Amino acid sequence: MTVSQGQEPASSPRFPVSEEAPETRPSNQPRLMRFDASASLPQPLAGLARLARNLWWSWDAEAARLFPDISPRLWQAVGQNPVTFLRQAWPADLDRVAADPDYLDRLGRVMARFDAYLGAPARTVEHKGQPAVSPAAPAVYFCLEFGLHPSLPIYSGGLGVLAGDHLKSASDRNLPLVAVGLFYRGGYVRQQLLASGEQQNLERPNDPADLPLDLCKDDSGQPIEITVQLPVGPLRLRAFELRVGRVRVFLLDSDVTGNPDDLRGLTRRLYSGDSEHRLRQEIVLGKGGVRLLDALGIRPAVCHMNEGHAGFSALERIAALVHGSGLSFAQAREAVRAGTVFTTHTPVPAGHDVFAEDLVRRYFGDSADWLGLPWEEFYRLGCDAGGEHGFNMTYLCMNLAGFVNGVAKKHGTVSRSLLHPFWAGLLEDEVPVTHVTNGIHLPTWTAPEVSACLGVEERAPVIADFEAAEARVVPAELWAARRTLKTRLMEAVAANLENAFTRRQDDPKLLARMLEPLDADALVVGFARRFAPYKRANLLLADRERLANLVNNTDRPVRFLFSGKAHPADEKGQDLVREVASLCREEPFLGRVIFLEDYDMEIAKHLVQGVDVWLNNPIPPLEASGTSGMKSAANGGLNLSVLDGWWLEGCDGRNGWGIGPNITFVEQSRQNQLDNDLLLRLLEDEVMPLYYERDAAGLPAAWLKRSIHALATLPPFFGTDRMVEEYLARAYAPCAASAHHMTADGFAAASQRAAEQQRLRQGFEHVHIQGASVGDLSAVRTGDRIEVSMNVYTAELAADDLLAELVLGHPGGERSLQGAHYIELTPDARTEHTPEGTTTFRGHHVVEASGTYGWGLRVRPRNDTLDARALPGLVRWA
Repeated sequence: MTVSQGQEPASSPRFPVSEEAPETRPSNQPRLMRFDASASLPQPLAGLARLARNLWWSWDAEAARLFPDISPRLWQAVGQNPVTFLRQAWPADLDRVAADPDYLDRLGRVMARFDAYLGAPARTVEHKGQPAVSPAAPAVYFCLEFGLHPSLPIYSGGLGVLAGDHLKSASDRNLPLVAVGLFYRGGYVRQQLLASGEQQNLERPNDPADLPLDLCKDDSGQPIEITVQLPVGPLRLRAFELRVGRVRVFLLDSDVTGNPDDLRGLTRRLYSGDSEHRLRQEIVLGKGGVRLLDALGIRPAVCHMNEGHAGFSALERIAALVHGSGLSFAQAREAVRAGTVFTTHTPVPAGHDVFAEDLVRRYFGDSADWLGLPWEEFYRLGCDAGGEHGFNMTYLCMNLAGFVNGVAKKHGTVSRSLLHPFWAGLLEDEVPVTHVTNGIHLPTWTAPEVSACLGVEERAPVIADFEAAEARVVPAELWAARRTLKTRLMEAVAANLENAFTRRQDDPKLLARMLEPLDADALVVGFARRFAPYKRANLLLADRERLANLVNNTDRPVRFLFSGKAHPADEKGQDLVREVASLCREEPFLGRVIFLEDYDMEIAKHLVQGVDVWLNNPIPPLEASGTSGMKSAANGGLNLSVLDGWWLEGCDGRNGWGIGPNITFVEQSRQNQLDNDLLLRLLEDEVMPLYYERDAAGLPAAWLKRSIHALATLPPFFGTDRMVEEYLARAYAPCAASAHHMTADGFAAASQRAAEQQRLRQGFEHVHIQGASVGDLSAVRTGDRIEVSMNVYTAELAADDLLAELVLGHPGGERSLQGAHYIELTPDARTEHTPEGTTTFRGHHVVEASGTYGWGLRVRPRNDTLDARALPGLVRWA
């Protein structure tokens, strides 16, 4: 066999052989080396080699079938990895399809579509008539993990899969975007369970020679290598390029000859090691990522930091301006802030990276040389208004971003409350954190069988196909498609159980009893996600007698499928895995409640496409968004979920079910009892009866009506096409335009803004309220006019530099007002009797509605021409 066109053996110069000295062995011992020989692709199949090196094939339904149709068994054996598949394919199988006119016709259609896709004219996005994002100045997306396909396991869970879907839709929308991440040769945790349910955490090796990766090289063909200085010495980094449709993804790798062993393994595993290891990885992503872009000649128009892990990227961009353009830190920060977007994904305080001061000082004690910023000022970039509680990466990102968002409407509200300490002095609703609701990449997650029901043939489904679902989908056809998907799911469940039992040499009789109740006719409920305690994977198990009655109902059986991993350091999460997995081996739940081990994108796809109901029951309001339920809805599944995250926006009462609560307990154990009862009651009284109610044709007509309504109402909004276009319109384009303005004319605007901020900051230090008065509030009636005045010592600032306000609304808590009104007070020219440097501000408000009011008087810098994020904490309340 010879190396086929477009394929290279593992010893290819793309991946240089290690230069380390060989191990010394006795000469009489066997010394075996390895090389790989790829199958020769017949010329008619040459297009397959090109497809294998771009993940576009994975979301084109016809393209995705080309590989397994050559050899289904080999396709599964290599983990659906087309690069490895083409290397190992039998010549006889290749010759067979090369002589098949139907196969070649399909390949021709796919390649024509692929070439047209890649050859589409590059898109340039304007903002107010000016170029904002273009191929020459793209958006750059930084993220610590990317979930793109099961064959590339460099992701943990929802954050990575969301990032992967973001890239796919950016490609489909032809948005000029590149991405930066890390290459994990050891992947994330591979989960294996003992018979006791205890989780074993194994490594999942990633060999770049087996993946569609190309080593980044310079014009002379040499690997591009960058260096990041760490306290222990220089760290050398190389990078691989991955193609995701039109999007280029660059993955940094520390496994470079010349690095010490501990640094060489720095990028080996995702979310492994201690706090210092995490800090080092984030330095590689941020500092290393920006230096790599510079080495590649990529000049970002805007940078998107997806989670706080990427915060050091903004600092490195600032440092480049300080050293390369001679700017001060303040000037460079304004230029960088204008073109930076930050997305926070977690409402759980523990989900935000916080590093101890001594650790941060060890790595950034040189901030004066690196950034032109003294250590104390550098450290304050990651602190709240009180300067306490460690160096918070979320605070750092908010300090350096011009657009900050959560990932659902409710998450935006929760984030404004959670992050309020950084914005002390503002009401919670004023905290400048908005939201862009997450979505999913519909072509990736929608089964071809469902797409066919929507009227889609070989192309990927788009939003319009779902919007027309209620007029287009034939219930009987959808039911047939759903049965096909459920049958496929049951086969995957059986294979997962068989593999687990075989691997641990478990009881074959127990396996047989587990497999027997698998039934595609039963109502199937799925629960799959990271096993973090707040997600309450065991909520369903709280009342085992009622659960046993559900799963053992002979007339209307219900099956529950669980899957998910706990982080190796999360003992409580691993306890949950053990609790659920061990219950699955007990009567009366045997074969009726099932745990699928080693949850990944492949298992997720089987579940979201095959289950009838998707269950989600986290502790509100700790679900930032959640996207797995969106995937189920895109396949006609119905959601049964706590009203939190995305489901608050999606549930309309006819496309699924919302789980209370109608009462909220302070004690969580009481709340769990209530929520368990509500969940079981919904299953017993609504979900199960609706599913088993059949019409004269044997169809669950009412169920299918809900299912079709879910298809019509949820995917059209909860898709990443909408999400990416929203980021583009609200964040990327305006931020890019703002950054261009800041850097034009020798950074004139950035310099002016920095100087204005410094003037206001210094002047405001001495501003204070000397006194205030308000009219009689003891017997206010609607229509009454409330007069307000406030004496403010303005110090070095002029009255026009300040904004004095009466803030009034209905109390919503200590730090919030509902329906707040902001009444600006105007400087009174008649201030001859006030002390020097003092201005009296006056105003009034007419009460238009009855009710209880909260109110306050405050003064802050007037920043009509400044980003509000530039002046956190500068507020004085009377």
